[in-house]
Amino acid sequence: MDTRQLKILVIDDNRDNVIVLKALIQDAFPEVRVLAAFGGKAGFDMAASEDPDIIFMDIIMPEMDGFDVCRQLKARPDLADIPVVFVTASRGDKEHRILALECGGEGFLSKPFDEQELISQIRAMEKIRRANLRKRNEKKRLDNRVRKQNAALKAAHARTLKLLKSLEKENEARKKSEKALVEAQKLARLGSYEYHLKSGEIGYSEEVLNIFGIRSEEQIRTKEQLIRLVHPDDIPSVLESIKKVMLEKSAADFVFRIIRQDGEESVANLRMIPQFDENKNHVGVFGTIQDITRIRKTEEEIRYLSYHDYLTGLFNRRFYEEVLVKLDIDENYPLTLVMADVNGLKMINDSFGHAVGDELLQKASNVIKSGCRDKDVIARLGGDEFVIILTKTDAETAALVIKRLETLASREKIGGLKLSIAFGSKTKTRKEENIQQVLKNAEDDMYRHKLYESASMRSKTIELIMNTLYEKSNREMMHSNRVGLICEKIGMRMKLDQDEINQIRTAGLIHDIGKMGIDEKILNKPGALNAEEWKEIKRHPEIGYRILSSVNEFSEMANCILEHHERWDGNGYPKGLKGEEISLQGRIVAVADSFDAMTSDRTYRKGLIHEAAIAEIKRCAGTHFDPLVAKILVEVVRLEKFR
Repeated sequence: MDTRQLKILVIDDNRDNVIVLKALIQDAFPEVRVLAAFGGKAGFDMAASEDPDIIFMDIIMPEMDGFDVCRQLKARPDLADIPVVFVTASRGDKEHRILALECGGEGFLSKPFDEQELISQIRAMEKIRRANLRKRNEKKRLDNRVRKQNAALKAAHARTLKLLKSLEKENEARKKSEKALVEAQKLARLGSYEYHLKSGEIGYSEEVLNIFGIRSEEQIRTKEQLIRLVHPDDIPSVLESIKKVMLEKSAADFVFRIIRQDGEESVANLRMIPQFDENKNHVGVFGTIQDITRIRKTEEEIRYLSYHDYLTGLFNRRFYEEVLVKLDIDENYPLTLVMADVNGLKMINDSFGHAVGDELLQKASNVIKSGCRDKDVIARLGGDEFVIILTKTDAETAALVIKRLETLASREKIGGLKLSIAFGSKTKTRKEENIQQVLKNAEDDMYRHKLYESASMRSKTIELIMNTLYEKSNREMMHSNRVGLICEKIGMRMKLDQDEINQIRTAGLIHDIGKMGIDEKILNKPGALNAEEWKEIKRHPEIGYRILSSVNEFSEMANCILEHHERWDGNGYPKGLKGEEISLQGRIVAVADSFDAMTSDRTYRKGLIHEAAIAEIKRCAGTHFDPLVAKILVEVVRLEKFR
């Protein structure tokens, strides 16, 4: 009787999990010796040296994951009898459970750990371990006896049946795992078969019929009938593989395509294991057949995603970096790298939202794809940057490609705005040139073009944003024009120079550009706004600042737009600036904006007459408004007519 101390090995790269599981095991079974390994490879090495009775193992680990460790354990005769319990993160993780069963796992333990479940698993696995050892020893004993005395075969068989019957109680704990295994085989589209050399007949499980799309067992009984279901292109390789297994009498796996009876095509994996009788005569083969169509499709999707950009479908940076090394060879020179950058993307995102920005990137990628040759490699490096690898292409030819791309881009529009892409290129003609320096030079060339093109693009984008705002609310257009005119008159009255006057007029025209980011229903609401709507409206100075601050020609007035709702007494928003902390432009726009708002009609009120509005401006001078600017506004209003 085996009286040795029970050993349990815990394998997990997470030390906290190991500590918790080790503590739970020793609390429930003080006499058990618990070993710990922090990683798959270390765990396998420890299993080989310590020969534990049970292994609890995490699935996801660096270097070797739990599936790899389990496969290697089951592949070694001296370790195959050790029951493996996979520690899973979720009871409903079917994919991991299926893979765990396929690689030979006997049980599952869910996180967070349940003490009763742990105790049950240990007891069950202990029984399985003992049963496995007993079965292995018994098989050896029976094999020896068969070789010595054929007459004793019947008695040995009876004893084997009796032994199996005696093990039924011990296997109760394993019934749930066995049931799960059957279900897993069904889910995994995995069937078993057996081929008899003498009769030429094939026996198989029901799942094999499902894999081949066969309705009746009578339709497939021989190897020839089975072969007819294989895709014609794969028949030669299948026959060669079968022949090799028969001749070499060693196990093998091979993949082939199936044409099901319903006409659908699928991919299957066939496992063939030679079968021998008691005299070591080759009597047939057995094994499994699995429909791996879904697995292959998933692998292809994963492979595609690992090398492609999810938004544009172009190659990604990872693929580009790998392929550039392979293409940087003498036979591909001259090799030209083209850098491309979509102009105005940040402003489009800030103004119209990322959905429009994504559409801009997709249009840009479609333009680049349609304008390049089939052999050219196009990749999105991230954000608004793209790179094109042109093999066997000199600088002159590359220039023609770029010219074609620019022409195609100029024909595309996003909501009224022309697509603009800045290009730059550099050609490598000698092996000695550093390819990364070539890329940097192409990038520098692209940025030189971008300086001009981006400025033009941003100006057009500002115009488009304002037009879009005016489309959302006609009232905003009239209000902006009047505020711009009032600001201009105040600037002239204050004897500002002409550049400052032009700038303050423009600031008045676009002071509400941030309302582009406000819901149209709020902008056009017929009644007074509620607290939540006012909170939303008060975001528009910051939105406007974000849009304008990235545009060089508008960056100086970005602060003015941010500050045009600040107050002289410091009670404004968004920053609560006070007095001359507020820019002069911001103070001018504030009083012009307020005057026009007071004198404009709203659906819920009539506008004030000029004298009443002037009285309100005077009353708020020194609190809401800069006193000097308020005084000049009053003078301008009395001299000019704005309606």
